[in-house]
Amino acid sequence: MKRNTLLFAILLSVPVGLFLLQHYFYHSPELYPTGFTVDENVLYMSYARQYNDQPAFSLFYSNPFDGDPASPRIYFQPVNLLLAALIKTGADPGLSFSLFGLLMTILCVYTGLLILRHLLGEQKNQGLISLLFTWGGGFTALAGFGALLFLPGQTAPAWLDAIHIADPASGWWGLNWGRNLFIPLEAWYHFLFLLNIYLLLKQRWAAGLFTAFFLSISHPFTGIEYLLIINGWLFFEKIVYKNKTIPYKYWAGIFLVTLFHTGYYLYYLNRFPEHRLLFSQYSAGWTYSLRIAMAAYLIVFVLSFFALRINKRNPILSQPHQRLFLCWAVIAFLLSKHEWFMQPLQPVHFTRGYIWAGLFLFSLPVLAWLLNTWKSPYRKVVLALLIIFFLADNVLWTYNVVHKKDVAEWEGHITRETRDVLNYLGKETTVNDLLTGNAALVNYLSNVYSPANAWISHPYNTPDRAGRKTVMEHYLLTGEKPAAWNKRRILLLLDRKYAGGMAIHSSLLKNKIFENNRYSLFIP
Repeated sequence: MKRNTLLFAILLSVPVGLFLLQHYFYHSPELYPTGFTVDENVLYMSYARQYNDQPAFSLFYSNPFDGDPASPRIYFQPVNLLLAALIKTGADPGLSFSLFGLLMTILCVYTGLLILRHLLGEQKNQGLISLLFTWGGGFTALAGFGALLFLPGQTAPAWLDAIHIADPASGWWGLNWGRNLFIPLEAWYHFLFLLNIYLLLKQRWAAGLFTAFFLSISHPFTGIEYLLIINGWLFFEKIVYKNKTIPYKYWAGIFLVTLFHTGYYLYYLNRFPEHRLLFSQYSAGWTYSLRIAMAAYLIVFVLSFFALRINKRNPILSQPHQRLFLCWAVIAFLLSKHEWFMQPLQPVHFTRGYIWAGLFLFSLPVLAWLLNTWKSPYRKVVLALLIIFFLADNVLWTYNVVHKKDVAEWEGHITRETRDVLNYLGKETTVNDLLTGNAALVNYLSNVYSPANAWISHPYNTPDRAGRKTVMEHYLLTGEKPAAWNKRRILLLLDRKYAGGMAIHSSLLKNKIFENNRYSLFIP
């Protein structure tokens, strides 16, 4: 049975595998795949590289986008130790990261199958229900088409791109569960989240407490989301429903993990000026409208509504796990709209399929009843439409991603010239080197492929990026070295593709150490 479940999990993970194959084999011949299938993936391998560039081993690492090797080592996520070890062996960073994501996708899907099997017992159609849980969605694609046809001012590069109109960030925020599996670290976080839920359902309290702590130190957003959901559920279970099967020790442990989580991420890290600058940049009002929420969650919301209404002799909220799923969905939704209550800290970051998955599992009894018990002359038509609507979002989105051929350079596909300069930086630089200049793509990727530190890199992880840009522009114009750069070897990298109108003092261009058809590298 376990072998069959694992094979089915691998089968359900095929869309992510196709996405990875498309990245490597379907692109312009002038471009080289890096393995970074999403631009944000560069962040995580940059963090991992910090371990290999440290003069002495430490469990904690510094912000690689600070530009200073002496930046305080205050960050820790356990997965970065594994990724650092892969880099240390000489494995390609992007390929390693993507293969890790594919493995986590399989484990996440497998854990979801275990949860469904636990909830459904011997009921029929578990394979179909598993497919709907893994790759189901809502009406965002259809809402996008409707907006393009009927709302003024809506445009799309191609007709199929209209599916993104009602799906934030072209669907990359993952409002349904399966969409997040295309992002390696999200597949990891979602696996940990489901593992925690599975352990709760199996009443394995000690293991559940350990994995809750592990999730907490793995990611600030997913960690606090899970902890608030569980604390809310435990309040109702112990105070309102007097549930004696849950040990008070477990609630006390979860409460302590929650204190640790908030203490580390909100108090300890903010004691450091470097992190306070990042925290102010993280405090972005990224949110989504209720119209988009309705499109994303309408199917599972309607099913959940009927779950509350049917079977009055055995109310659905009489079962602890159903109360857990309802708390999961409600608290995740409130977190995703927390701009209603406080200064927003990227509210949309709390969507990530968690609201959708909570509602799906809460409505599972109704879905199983529709598939296995419901008798109606319209049964086949209704179920066929339900399945089509469930899968439409991800089928259309996946096709739209996979069928497009990359022809422009970005973090995932780079030119020969960019590859060559990164290879040079990887071989010829040290952690004391400070990379400046206008080559934004190289400044970002250099944190993965070289020990050099870039003065300006990622827009949200570079502290005071606007101020740093002013400092660098003054340096390029006057040749006057800022005091913050003392005792550093300065590297000036110029990308001729974007150099038009850029004023650079002649004294900075005398010592050229590398050049190709696009880039020139100087030591001023």
